[in-house]
Amino acid sequence: KLYKGQISVEMNFAFLKDPFFTDEIYVKKPERVAVLGYLFLLALAIYRVFQRRVRQFITPEHPLKGPGGRKLTRPTGQAIFQLFQYVNVVLFKLPDGRIQRSLDRSLTPDQRRILQGLGLDESIYV
Repeated sequence: KLYKGQISVEMNFAFLKDPFFTDEIYVKKPERVAVLGYLFLLALAIYRVFQRRVRQFITPEHPLKGPGGRKLTRPTGQAIFQLFQYVNVVLFKLPDGRIQRSLDRSLTPDQRRILQGLGLDESIYV
């Protein structure tokens, strides 16, 4: 059983093995390599908690709509991030010199549901 569960751990670390993430990193000291490893582990832990919280909030009766209208009942973190890919924040400079932040369009119902599941609202953008 332990061996069969290893694949899920390996899948989580797959992005670390991707040459895209590791080729350009150049560290001379072993201490820096160790720190980089800890940072990757911390990032992975945050990513997994994020994914888990969203998955707990999404039910098979009310799935998210993914690309192409696919139903997502257990969305990956990557699929969740893709749903927010085109959220744009626009900055307006007001006559009094203040800067006002606003979204270029309203969030979709699925985007709002995800934020709600994370205990957030769209004010995090503005």
